[in-house]
Amino acid sequence: PANCISKCDQLANGKRPCDILSGITDSMLFDRILKPGERSALFASSSSILEKYYGEHHVYFYYLKTSEEIARVELPAWTVHCAELLNLSHSLILEQCRLGHGYPVSLSEAHEQAVVSGQDRRIFNQLVEEMLTASQINPSNSAKSLSKKTRWV
Repeated sequence: PANCISKCDQLANGKRPCDILSGITDSMLFDRILKPGERSALFASSSSILEKYYGEHHVYFYYLKTSEEIARVELPAWTVHCAELLNLSHSLILEQCRLGHGYPVSLSEAHEQAVVSGQDRRIFNQLVEEMLTASQINPSNSAKSLSKKTRWV
C-alpha cells in the first residue's frame, strides 16, 4: 500500500497494519461503491513525477463508473475549482463512453490519427541513429527491437 514503507519501515512485510489491504485496488473499491454514471470525490495526485515536472500545476483526479468499468479522470487544478467545469468533464466523458460503447469515442479517434507509418518510423529511427552516432554513442539494437523490425513469414 502507498506510504506503507515510510510509515512502518521498522515492521516486516506481512506484519504491517496496512498489509491486510494489499491487493485491493482503487478500481475494486470504487466498483463496489459507485453506481453507473457516478463519480467519486476529488483527490490530489501525490505522484512524485507529477510534482517534479508539473510543479505548481497540480493534477487532481476522480473515479467515474461508466457502464462498463471504473475510469480514472485526471484534471488540471484550474478546472476542479470551478464546479461548472468539473460537472462538464463528468458529463462529457460519460457521453463519450456511451457513444463509444464503454470507451470514449474521442480517444479512439485520436489513437487512429496517431498511427505512425512504416516510412515515418524508419526516418525517425534513422535520425535518432545519426544523432547517437554524432554524439559517439553506439546505437545498438536489442534482440527484441530487431525482432520487431524483421518481417516473419
